Amino acid sequence: MRIYFHSGTGTQLVRSVQMALAGARDTLLAQGVLFPDGLGAMGQSDLFVAALAPSEGHPILSLRGLIDAVDAQDFGLRARSALARQIVQHRPRALILSLPEAAVFCDTAARLSALRAVLSEFSDDILPVLHLAAPAEALADAFHLHTLLGAVAAPVAAKGTIGIDPDATVALWAEVFGAETLTAREFGPAALTAKDVAIALGDLGQGGLPARVAPNPRPSLVTLRRALRLNAGLAGAEAASGPIPFAIREKLLAGLGDAGRGVTGADLAALTAHIRTVKGAKKTAPDLSPDPDFDPAPLLIGVAEAAAAARQAADAARVQRLTAQGAASTARAVAAPQTALRRKGPEPLTKAGETILSATAKEVHRSFAGGRYWPRNTGVVGFDETADLPPFPVDTPPKTGTLIVGCMKNEGPYILEWVAYHKAIGVDHFLIYTNDCTDGTDEILIRLMELGHLTHVSNNEWKGKSPQQAALNKAMKLDVVKQADWLIHIDIDEYINVRMGNGTLADLYAGMGDATNLAMTWRLFGNAGQEDIGAATVIDRFTGCAPSYVPKPHTMWGFKSITRNVGAYSKLSCHRPNKVAPKMKDQVRWLNGNLQDHSKELTDKGWRSSIQSIGYDAVQLNHYALRSRESFLIKRQRGRALHVDRSIGLNYWVRHDWHLNTDRSILRQVPRTWAMKAKLLEDPVLAKLHADALAWHLAKAAELRATEAFAELWEQTKTADLSDGERMAYAVAEDMES
Repeated sequence: MRIYFHSGTGTQLVRSVQMALAGARDTLLAQGVLFPDGLGAMGQSDLFVAALAPSEGHPILSLRGLIDAVDAQDFGLRARSALARQIVQHRPRALILSLPEAAVFCDTAARLSALRAVLSEFSDDILPVLHLAAPAEALADAFHLHTLLGAVAAPVAAKGTIGIDPDATVALWAEVFGAETLTAREFGPAALTAKDVAIALGDLGQGGLPARVAPNPRPSLVTLRRALRLNAGLAGAEAASGPIPFAIREKLLAGLGDAGRGVTGADLAALTAHIRTVKGAKKTAPDLSPDPDFDPAPLLIGVAEAAAAARQAADAARVQRLTAQGAASTARAVAAPQTALRRKGPEPLTKAGETILSATAKEVHRSFAGGRYWPRNTGVVGFDETADLPPFPVDTPPKTGTLIVGCMKNEGPYILEWVAYHKAIGVDHFLIYTNDCTDGTDEILIRLMELGHLTHVSNNEWKGKSPQQAALNKAMKLDVVKQADWLIHIDIDEYINVRMGNGTLADLYAGMGDATNLAMTWRLFGNAGQEDIGAATVIDRFTGCAPSYVPKPHTMWGFKSITRNVGAYSKLSCHRPNKVAPKMKDQVRWLNGNLQDHSKELTDKGWRSSIQSIGYDAVQLNHYALRSRESFLIKRQRGRALHVDRSIGLNYWVRHDWHLNTDRSILRQVPRTWAMKAKLLEDPVLAKLHADALAWHLAKAAELRATEAFAELWEQTKTADLSDGERMAYAVAEDMES
């Protein structure tokens, strides 16, 4: 793993780089690049604090409330552990760490080497990237930073001062890290631009990220000089009654502001002219001494008492945290033997499992328990799928040249949601084949074609093994397919869940780079007790799903493909393109759902992900094979598009009703989907056709429920509530489709 170690002396530039990296954290992660979270306000400054020797009493330690050496050591251990956990969780190929304090406060080889030692705990492949402001700008930022840390005098702008003199700073870093590994770039005194930020991001290997300039609100020179006087008063108070927490100090400093203009590098250029001259700058050096006319005494009233109360509260919180940690350790120690015992044998069978599982299935359940093929919802997805994240914006998605090729039979009330969802994430057109529809599906699709949203083709007279493959064979000959930039074949019960960036295909394609294909692995979403068709919506009703790790049965990790339409493959099949052109084979690159390269495994064959290639973080294919219980009855009567010789019965239900885990990530797409669906329904003809199709399905469900065979199936499904392990064992043992 390569570490890009970023630091710099220009606050505005560093913040701009951090802002771009933080905003693209999910996109970067999908590309195998980790910009860790939770180690600082925006960057990873906690690691710099972790490298400080507790004995030296650095002002940043005081700023963080780490006065006691034991507290400082504990903080350092926790910072290292937090980074280690993220690295283990995500297994990145590259790590970006932004620690701006290093360029200013690692002012000796010993301090910088100590920080290098901390980074070396994670990798020896360290590439430092140093962004340096013009000396006058660096002095202005250093003056502000030093006052926040309690300085009673302005920083010295002597030649050779680390953090102000660019040449001296670069020389020190080259000495510690090696000149051959260091990228150092100095930016001039002119105002920072987005182009400058883009160049800086390029030094970190991220030249394609959006770049904008962060605000840089420095205090006025009057405020800074007052702050020096206040800091002297606070130092006296600390000497008399103990450390003053930063929260109190910050509040006092904030009350010093005046209406004056923020200090600029040009104001201080005369003080750094011996390092770098600035054309047109003031030649008179400003006074940076503490303001003699400012009296901080009124502000210091009650500070000692407030500081003592804050320290007492912090001590109580620390005791509570350590007590909780101790209790958790004890609980883990007590639970460890019990956990070991559980792993030696299977979970007890549920009542449904005892009834439904055959003797063979029960043996599978016993022998697989806790092993390589046992289902679990850990170790695959790198974020909390149960969280209610902010919805994606309702805006017009970028054009992508994407065509979805699909097949339908009697899917009337579900069409508009499916079309609206995929249009909202960036699908430009649809090519839909239908056969033998009786519920108004054809009429809805024809109206959508008249409105310009898709192309509908009748497939009633299909020939071959299945109507689906017959349709795909015909599709490859059509201009609408030949002219598309991207081809996707999915069914109407499958939704492309883009979980990175802004949730659009444009974000996904940007993350793919020059790759030609992507395998979107199924995540099965079960019925979870939903009885009626209702309004025939899907993505907002069904959030119970299969665990992320479920390598058996073999169909669980089946995938559908995204294909860049460059002619590398001559045939489109249900799961993937086939028959790669020998002359183009070297150009083919297959990615998984984490945007990791698995070309060796997937270029020639394969329709399911493996333990090595499974990935859901950037994109997964939500597969709603059952929907409601009423919908399932209609599907049972309708039959299957691909496997026309296989029936849909209780076996199909048990294999697909995975619902004990929760994934709410697609709910972020609901507002933009509903907005797009509302636009479609503005057409009165289409709205009536949709309503008629829904009425047909509601009537058909009632009719089937009154039929003895379907009523029996209905009751069977209600008693087939298996655990994940039981469901896996049932499918493996009774696998009629493998």
